[in-house]
Amino acid sequence: MPEKAQKDLFIEKIRESAGYLHKVTALYADCRQDREDLYQEIIYQAWKSFPAFRHEATFSTWIYRVALNTALVFRKKENRHRTNSLDEIQDQAEENAFFISQEQKALMAAIKSLEKVDRLIISLHLEGYQNNEIAKFAGISKENAAVKIHRIKKVLTKKLKEE
Repeated sequence: MPEKAQKDLFIEKIRESAGYLHKVTALYADCRQDREDLYQEIIYQAWKSFPAFRHEATFSTWIYRVALNTALVFRKKENRHRTNSLDEIQDQAEENAFFISQEQKALMAAIKSLEKVDRLIISLHLEGYQNNEIAKFAGISKENAAVKIHRIKKVLTKKLKEE
């Protein structure tokens, strides 16, 4: 495929996937600046990997995997260099404008409090992925994915009722 056609296809697919990517950044980055940095890093990693995309899975599945892997690496790096600055506190306050309702903010906070693997599983489930697809992402069996989803929902329900 000519480079211009490949670039145009990539841009089109990224635009179609923007919602997924913003959700991933919201789940794995705490402040606005980190979300923006993570979004850019996801785009960069996806572009680097795009020539190797073999179309064995849908683009949305592939980009979601790239986004989650990038987010996990990003989060690990950020945790090593984390400082609480006034800018970060202000960014977290501005985060309220990122969500439409209080219920969504509460759900996002509850999801963020989960372990990384559980966060991955429930975010995929909420995006509409089937249990067999979630199992492939997480490296577990389809049955284990179903059990984990059920348990995560119970944990989230309990956390939301406590608030």
